[in-house]
Amino acid sequence: MQQVYLHALFAFALAAILYPFIGNYSIVVFLSGFVFDIDHYIYYAAKKRDYNLMNGYFYHVPGSKVHEEHSDSLHIFHTWEMWLLLFILGLLIHEIFLFTLIGIIFHMIFDWGYLLFNSDALGERAWSLIGWISRN
Repeated sequence: MQQVYLHALFAFALAAILYPFIGNYSIVVFLSGFVFDIDHYIYYAAKKRDYNLMNGYFYHVPGSKVHEEHSDSLHIFHTWEMWLLLFILGLLIHEIFLFTLIGIIFHMIFDWGYLLFNSDALGERAWSLIGWISRN
């Protein structure tokens, strides 16, 4: 897992660039660029029954005391079904969901970049909720 502050920093930069075009929705883009990493903690808490936020963070940081090798982790906000849901909600309900999706996609660009250079981490995360359910 990449450092959360880097996601926040780059999401802030994107939000600042977009602000003249989308106004206050840039706050949504900023927050969704890193807040949805909470799914890493949710996965850890559900798997380990440990609700310590820092342990949940460090569980995903290679080299930390808490880190364990893991595969097929379900990070719900990182699945294509969640992105599709946000897209549909954005079209049917309110555009705020589309701006949320923009932030998450921006976040995922950095995750994919990390995986490009750390191919051994490819299997750590499930990319599909349906696929994860069928395997578990």
